[in-house]
Amino acid sequence: MNKIYYYSFKRFNLWLIFNIILVVKVFYCLIKCPIVFAYPQSYVILGCIFVSIAVWCYKYLLKHSVAYVNDKSIQIDHCNPLNWEDIASTEEKVVYCGFSKMPVLILHPKKGIDYKYNFLQKHNSGFTPFSIPLYDVMKPEDQKELVDLIKKKVK
Repeated sequence: MNKIYYYSFKRFNLWLIFNIILVVKVFYCLIKCPIVFAYPQSYVILGCIFVSIAVWCYKYLLKHSVAYVNDKSIQIDHCNPLNWEDIASTEEKVVYCGFSKMPVLILHPKKGIDYKYNFLQKHNSGFTPFSIPLYDVMKPEDQKELVDLIKKKVK
């Protein structure tokens, strides 16, 4: 059994509205006052708008995996796979992220496992190295299926 669970972000948000307003303003300036684009500062602004749109497209239009699950292991985000036999227990916990509380499912590894932690796993504030989000960044049915699968695999 191999299954990939993906993030599911809400695409219509303030960032999208902000990008649309910026693009409309650029076209308005292009029509009403094209001389503005003779100044080098305008290309810096256009570059910033392009970067904002490109990052929005990267986040909301491409698929990003939350977890890759198979019979032998689970891989959370882009971390190294964690073998099922190396997980001691699970725990649902609420952690702070900015000014809001976020529920996560924490996988507690056994002591002394041979695992190569990445930078984010070592320095991730309230989130532990093996945290699966239980807030609204996944489809509810995928979230429930993933949690049920983890509960079956971890004794």
